Amino acid sequence: MASPLDSQTLEIPCPHCGHKLRETIGKLQTNPKLTCRACQSVIAINATDLRRKIASVEKQLADFARKIGRLGK
Repeated sequence: MASPLDSQTLEIPCPHCGHKLRETIGKLQTNPKLTCRACQSVIAINATDLRRKIASVEKQLADFARKIGRLGK
């Protein structure tokens, strides 16, 4: 299922040259490798860790939405 966070962009610094790479969360989940445009290094993102962190953020957002919903009651 698509996440509302899939369209959000992450900025990831290249560990070799520091150039900042930008990619959407959705794309990183399906293709967790980036190529730095500055130095041509391939950067592998830990897709399992990324999914775990996204699930945590989604849970926190859902909890926040429930708490906001209770304010008017």
